[in-house]
Amino acid sequence: MSDDDVIPFRTKIVSPREGEMVKPHELIGIAGSEGWTLAERRMWNMLLLNAWGHDLDRPGAVFSMELRELRGTHDSNDRITPSLRRFQQTLITAKMRDGKTRTVQLLGATDMDEETREDGILVYDFHPKLVELLRDSEIYARMQMKVMKAFSSKYSLSLYEVIAARVELRHKSSEVIDVDTLRMWLSVETGKLKRWPDFRRMALEPALKEVNALSPFVVEAEPIKRGKKIAEVRFTWTKKEPFSPIEQAAAREVNRPKVGRKARISGTVETIVPDLTPDAIQKGYDAAASICRIDKNAAYEDWRKMVAALPEAPANPVGHFIEFCRKRAREIR
Repeated sequence: MSDDDVIPFRTKIVSPREGEMVKPHELIGIAGSEGWTLAERRMWNMLLLNAWGHDLDRPGAVFSMELRELRGTHDSNDRITPSLRRFQQTLITAKMRDGKTRTVQLLGATDMDEETREDGILVYDFHPKLVELLRDSEIYARMQMKVMKAFSSKYSLSLYEVIAARVELRHKSSEVIDVDTLRMWLSVETGKLKRWPDFRRMALEPALKEVNALSPFVVEAEPIKRGKKIAEVRFTWTKKEPFSPIEQAAAREVNRPKVGRKARISGTVETIVPDLTPDAIQKGYDAAASICRIDKNAAYEDWRKMVAALPEAPANPVGHFIEFCRKRAREIR
């Protein structure tokens, strides 16, 4: 058999191992998803993982999931509908093997029970042209679900997906990309973190720290200057040796509670987080309610994680939490 007769490897014959998902590269680092939150990225991955299998190829196939699975730690389903709309409005563009360009929406039709039903069901499908594109993909990422859930920012999850896809290209272990491409890789929204120092400090470095600390990969990024300006970045990556100290350390950290993780990764001292009374937590919720309804329990847990990574605990923890809730409400409004 000549090289021309070799049948290309297709993502459709790849089955995820236990505890992992397979994701075609066409769905990784895509333009148009920059505004998605970390929770929305996890939700989209859950929808894809739930549908992945032989039925994905079946004409007219529909899939279902319980709303409780999609809402995660949030105490209601109110965020699900807006997120589904974003998926339906996001388009991906990919080159086909025949040289044509295909553009198609990420999510098809959805039928959902009332948002107030805790035991509600979401029924959804994908456009047939998207299914064809994904199943014929020749590049894909294998990603561990525990690792994906462990990340604290969308930048980390985005970088993990990009590197996981490139690790599968065994002939390649480095790549030089321009800064605009890197911004798309990390899903940085247009107009945000425009200065390189801000982008590096707020997006790139935190993502590198989390990916290196939690994933099976070691990733390095070297800025390349053109004159006085950072124009490109050279990425290098490799898999950690199985059962090596750094591989075992990552596995341990993924299985540890998230509280204090940022401090452990950074090697800083963990701040003792003050406990708030139910009344104090309610004050934070009430302060945010005039702006937007939030999940007060999730907000409290997120606040504790943030305080744990601070150099020292706030002098007025109740006031600090109230302001945190106001900020959270403004972000999701």
